[in-house]
Amino acid sequence: MKEKVRKTIDFIIIMVVFAVTGSTTAFLSGVIMTAIGVESWTIQYILFYIILIFPIYQTLILIFAFMFGKFNFFYSKQKLMFSKVSGFVKSRL
Repeated sequence: MKEKVRKTIDFIIIMVVFAVTGSTTAFLSGVIMTAIGVESWTIQYILFYIILIFPIYQTLILIFAFMFGKFNFFYSKQKLMFSKVSGFVKSRL
């Protein structure tokens, strides 16, 4: 199911979802990394950040998409992305 952006308001809502998700993730990442107590910009910090923040972002984008009425759009994009990533990983193993 491929959903297209047909109206300007749809595009604006999608951009707002990305903006709110990114801002919230950035805020939460600071709080979480401080709570964990990892020193900034070390290898440990970067690894924790990538491993922890990626799933938080993916979850938050679906939550905000649901709140703004664009859940189906973002869910279909996430399914497509994960299928491509899993196909890439399987081809490398």
